[in-house]
Amino acid sequence: MNSKVTISLLVLYLASPQGATLRCRCIKTEPNFIHPKFIDNIIIIPSGPHCPKAAIIATLQSFKQVCLNPDAASVKKIIGRMIDGSKNPEANQ
Repeated sequence: MNSKVTISLLVLYLASPQGATLRCRCIKTEPNFIHPKFIDNIIIIPSGPHCPKAAIIATLQSFKQVCLNPDAASVKKIIGRMIDGSKNPEANQ
């Protein structure tokens, strides 16, 4: 009986999205300014039951991933420019 419960829990764990990682992805953020030309990609994970604060993960051109402070003025400016650029695709050409 105990093994059936263990197997059931394991199946539920594996079937859940991302293995049910209900924790913050960014424990600490990068304290230094990172120039946008060194950023290759940005992933924004909104706040939710897993974490009370949004996570902004930048992948640098060196393939290193760093967490950016979502409250920093420079990060807000970068995100704003990305959103404006996606709304107006002709501006990127």
